[in-house]
Amino acid sequence: MSVTPPASPEAVRSLIARHATWYHRIELAPGIVTPGIHDSPDLLRRLDALGLPRDGSGCRVLDVGCRDGFFAFEMERRGARVVGIDYADPKATGFSIAAGLLGSDVEYRVDNVYDLRPRTHGLFDLVLFLGVLYHLRHPMLALDRIRSVARPGALLFVETVTGEALRTSETPVWEFLPHDTLAGDWTNKWAPNLAGLLRVIEECEFRILASATTADRAVVMAEAVVDVRLAYYRRLDASTGLLGRGPAVEGWEDEPRADDPRSTAPTSRRPGEPA
Repeated sequence: MSVTPPASPEAVRSLIARHATWYHRIELAPGIVTPGIHDSPDLLRRLDALGLPRDGSGCRVLDVGCRDGFFAFEMERRGARVVGIDYADPKATGFSIAAGLLGSDVEYRVDNVYDLRPRTHGLFDLVLFLGVLYHLRHPMLALDRIRSVARPGALLFVETVTGEALRTSETPVWEFLPHDTLAGDWTNKWAPNLAGLLRVIEECEFRILASATTADRAVVMAEAVVDVRLAYYRRLDASTGLLGRGPAVEGWEDEPRADDPRSTAPTSRRPGEPA
């Protein structure tokens, strides 16, 4: 992390005030926190309870939907090398202000989860996918693309809204949210129950390690695995961008993936493994 001379409290408050719509609550100086609408520290506590690594040294982390950068900065503070992606320019969020005050080296890319590719983005040891899934028109495609840049054994943390339909049932259900029926937000589209969320994550070649719920949210920790059968059938859907070559080479993609020995993309170690 870069070393930045500390700004005066007045200067910090002045910079924070330049951005009118903070989402995350980030402490940018002792006792000075951005006025975000999202209780970021509370979600961090829930992620820590689930198993978010306290030591990210030597690990490469992807934060999908980085926004103002709270979780990207936290993983950087824990020693990880972090790439954050978001559809918005960093100057349109609070990221640029926060990164400057924190002296952060987090790499922010204006990018889309559907465009993730190992040749373009490299491979990651841990992926944060927080507060994004329910906004997407194609949630399984997004998880497929995340899996393509997650090396085997990589950890995935998903946080999302859960739906009312059969909330506690073991039957997998995804509730569709037309128009602005959830919180008046036209981008809210899907609310799975916990069973539906877990089964979809598994279908995208992840093994569920832990999960927890609140009244209307769920957090999940999963591990990237290699399942040739799941990979093959997923490739039959051309929208994934993973074009198969037929049963004769079942399990391989035209573009090398994290678990493909043909891949030359950079890898590192899983959180918690010895260096």
